[in-house]
Order: sequence, then structure tokens, then C-alpha cells
Amino acid sequence: MKTSKLKPLFLVTAATLLSSCAQTPVTPTTTLTPAPTTLTPSKPVEPIVQDAESLYLNARQFQGEAQQIQLLKAAAAALQEQNSTLALAITDTLRQSESTLIRQRNLVLLLQAYVQHKELALAEQLIQQTTLSQIPAADQPLFLWTSAQLYQQQQRAYPAARALLQLDALQSRTNNVTATFPELHDALWQQLSAISHAELTNLKVGAGQRTLGWLALLDIVRSYLGAPEQLNFALAEWQQRYVDLPKLAQFPLSLQQQLALKPYQPQRIAVLLPLAGQFQQHAKAIQYGLLAAATNEQNSQRQLIFIDSQQSLPELQQQLAAQQIDFVIGPLLRDQVEAVNQLADWRYPTLFLNSRDSRWQTQPDRFYFALNMEDEAAQMAQLFAQKNYKRPVVISARNSISQRMQQHFVQQWQALGHPIPESHQFEAKQELEALITKLLETDSSRERIRLISGLISGKVESEAHSRQDIDAIYLLADPIQTRMFKPFVDVSLSQNAPRLPIYASSRSYSSGGDANDLRDLNGLTFTETPWLLNEQHIQQVRAQYVQLFPDQDETLQRLFAMGYDAYQLIGSLKQQQQLPSLSYPGFTGRLSVNQDGSIHRQLSWASYRNNRLTAVQEP
Repeated sequence: MKTSKLKPLFLVTAATLLSSCAQTPVTPTTTLTPAPTTLTPSKPVEPIVQDAESLYLNARQFQGEAQQIQLLKAAAAALQEQNSTLALAITDTLRQSESTLIRQRNLVLLLQAYVQHKELALAEQLIQQTTLSQIPAADQPLFLWTSAQLYQQQQRAYPAARALLQLDALQSRTNNVTATFPELHDALWQQLSAISHAELTNLKVGAGQRTLGWLALLDIVRSYLGAPEQLNFALAEWQQRYVDLPKLAQFPLSLQQQLALKPYQPQRIAVLLPLAGQFQQHAKAIQYGLLAAATNEQNSQRQLIFIDSQQSLPELQQQLAAQQIDFVIGPLLRDQVEAVNQLADWRYPTLFLNSRDSRWQTQPDRFYFALNMEDEAAQMAQLFAQKNYKRPVVISARNSISQRMQQHFVQQWQALGHPIPESHQFEAKQELEALITKLLETDSSRERIRLISGLISGKVESEAHSRQDIDAIYLLADPIQTRMFKPFVDVSLSQNAPRLPIYASSRSYSSGGDANDLRDLNGLTFTETPWLLNEQHIQQVRAQYVQLFPDQDETLQRLFAMGYDAYQLIGSLKQQQQLPSLSYPGFTGRLSVNQDGSIHRQLSWASYRNNRLTAVQEP
């Protein structure tokens, strides 16, 4: 299957490229007279390297398989020259070759041509339809490397890591692990660092000893990040067990840099929260999360010292100095975070519990952790791009948070190379119902049916049809609005129309609701924190939490999880800032640290299916 913009390439190629299917070469019409043997050059003559166009034209002097071998050489040269148009024209034509050998040798060149020409959907389709056994042994490493490059471009760490692990295992059999691909282990480590806990578990299934060694190394680094003594002991033990893997001194550069960093190891941590006043309830939820994390930490000498942030900065600084504080968590409130950032003499490494203002200058030892809804909007834009959606529609409630998320989704969608998506807003229930009818154009369809019925006598058998060009809807609404929206869409879609995927943010989720609500939400997929989805690595703490706070709402639960994560992050902040690809599986999401100190969250996915909530893997 070819995209429309490739058709001219194939028409040109079909007309000029393969003129014969015979299996014997035709003798060239032009003969070359050899140079006299008596003339010896005074210095070695460099061999003439033909360019892709020349190789392509010369191929016409041959027929059948011999011609196609020449075309393979021309395609390889075109890729070297970044002439993806010619490379793709040749390789796509050779897909139809009657020769099994040509088709096999063409596979890796075709994949490279797709990637170089930005035909990423076709490239992925080729990868999924091809097994390594179909590819000549000499081409298998390059096929895996190109596959990994494709997934890396799409920021899909799991399939990229899987391809690189296959490549590493393949190369190890020939004792040629990094000779051909010197960047292999650095690339492998960066992709492994970005996979989720569930994806790590999946990679272990049926894995060979060498792959298990890499995954065990990832487990060790994640488990002991920020605990140098335990980390060094575990690494030494790992090396004894997996002797065929790189020695510690040969580790990927990114990993060596990470291990060399001295983590924060504070003994006295000040927590600045508004412990009285309007935000007292929110502060206490964070406080409980911090205390829970500290309680679950084994053999910890750290002390948490809670200080009310509702006082002047000079008073706060006096208390910090008097308490001999060596790390600060907070403040929480925006104006207090801004005030601290303006201090020239603030000397404490600090994890602020709010987002970083883009106007602020990046400063060392300052980090910013917030439950930003914008993270979810960016994550959804990336998912839509990975699923190759072309015409998504954003529908948002008319309030500041939803509008902000809509704007951020639009910005991210455009940054990924797409046009501005169609967007709509609503407020009241009646407005929402009218919006859906207008959006799906079922009102226009019904009007056409009415007009036809007036022109034709008798009963007209007809069904209103909905729009077919929308391929996904992103809903930004609260739980009540979401429960109204989904049934409206379901009844407005034509019975014969394909299912329209509907996605939402964590604002749509509520743990309440009866069986009717669950049935109405079937098919809705949304982003949510691992904490509220009760994922495996959270269950023990969550069971304790539910006993203490059985009726807390979702907002306070998310703040509890935020406090827990803030404490857990302290020991790895430096490492993660140095390596943003390294992430921590937290309660509020998979957490990574940007170069400016902002903590980015990748939330989990869940979907309502068969009248129940189910965790799902996306994409």
C-alpha cells in the first residue's frame, strides 16, 4: 500500500526502471578498451565510486536478476547520498521482484528508504510484517538498527529497546558487538532508561541470558539510584553473574556519567507548606505523603522538619539556618515560589512544589514538581501522532483549566508537524448535546432525509449518517460532563460507522459511579496517575492509605501521591537532570527531570471496557 505522494515515483520507475524479467544479463553495447599496461601511475589512483544516478542508468544495460542487483547497488548509493526519492522509487519497485533473493536483499534498503523519506507509517508496517528469518543474515543488524532509529524518532522507547536488545544479542554471537555500531550500548541504555516497569517485565519474558543481564542492570540502577554503597555492591555482584556483558569501565557513557554524580544525601530536610489557612487541607495531604515515604524508607537517618510557609522570607531563612537544613521541599504556593526564586542568597538545594515559570533563569540545585495538566495534553498529542491520527477534534469545557489544556494540546500537535486541530467548547448540558449533533453533522443528514421524504411519496427507509473524517476526539471535562458526553456521541454515530475513539484526561476520572455510569463510559480511554489506578508497585502503600483515609477525594489523593514522590525523588534528582531519558516509576506517573529542573510526568492509561475499568498499554 502506497501513500498518494509516492505514486509519481512509482509511475516514473515503472516506465524506465525494469524493462525485462529475463534471468540472463545482456552484453553491454559499448566496449571499454583497457589502458596500456606500460603506463604506470606515479601515485596510487583512488577507485572511482559511481554515484546513485550513474548506477541507476547503468542498470539498464542488464536484464532480469542481474539488472535488479545493479538497482540494489543504486538504491544503497542513493541512501548514502540522502537521495530518498530515488532510493524509495527503486526499492518499492523491487518489492515485486520474482526473485526471492532480490526481495530479501531489498528489505533493509526499503526500510531505510521509508525512514529517510519520512514514510514512518509504511516503515512500521514493514517492520511488523517482517521476521528476521526473512532477511539475509548480513542485513539483519542494519534492519534492527534502522527499526530502533524509527521508534526512537517517535519517542517509543519500548519497541526501540526491544530492537536494540535483539541487535546486541545478534552481534554478541559474532564477537562484534560495537565494531559496526559503536553507539549501540549508549543508544540501548537511553531507551531502556525510558521504559515503564510493565514494559521492563514484558521484555524479560522469553529473553536470553544477555538480554536478562541488561534488564537486571536497569533494575539495579533504578532500585539503588541515590544510594552509592548499595549501588556499587549490587553492580559488582551483577558483573560476576553476567561476565559476557561490558565491564564497569566499559559501561555506556551516559550510564558512567550518571554513576559518577554525587547524589543529594540530606540529613535534615525542611518542608515549607501552608499549614494554616485556605490551603491547609492540601498541605496536609502532601505532608502525609512525605511522612509515608519516610516511614517506608529502611535505615534512613533523614529528618523531616515541617515549617509553615505563611511567614516572611527573612523569618523562613532564620528558621532554616537555625535548624541546619541541607535540603528544602516547597514552598507550594505560586507567589512564595516566585519570591524564593528572586533571592540571590538562597543556598539550599530545593524541590519546589509548583511549576517553573519559563521567564525564570535556570539555576543549579533548583527543581520544580507540579501536577501539571499540560503534561497530560502533551502526552495525548504524542499518542495521537503515534497512532497516525490526522483529524482529531478537541472538545473542552469552558473553564480555565480545560482551556489551558486545549491550548497546550494544539501547540504540541502543531509542533509535531500537524495543522491546527478542530476545537469546540461547551458549558451547559443542552449546549453539549447541540455541539455533538453539529460536530458529527447528523443534523444535516436528518435535514436531507426530511427533504427527500417530502419529494418522494411513501415511506423512505433511511438512516442519518455522521461525519467520517474525524478519527479521534480528545475530551477535556469533569466526570459529570464526561458521563453526559459519551452517550451523546454513541447515539449520534451511524450504526454502520466505524467506532470513533474518545480520549480524556484525568479530570474525567472519578472512582465513584454506579453500573450505569460504567456502561455509559465503555470505550473511553484516559490518562491517570498510577496511584489512582492502583498499579502493582503501589498496592502495598495504597492498602495502608485506604485504611487511614477511606473517603478522601481524588484531588487530595493525588496530592498525597505527590508528597510521596517528592521524598522519593531527592536522591536521584541530579542523575535524572543529567539524563532526562532516565525516569522514575512514581505514584503520580513516570517521572523524568528536564535540563531546566522541571519534573515531567508520563501518566498511565486506562480504559472502560465491558463495564469495568482496565489498565491499558498505549500506544
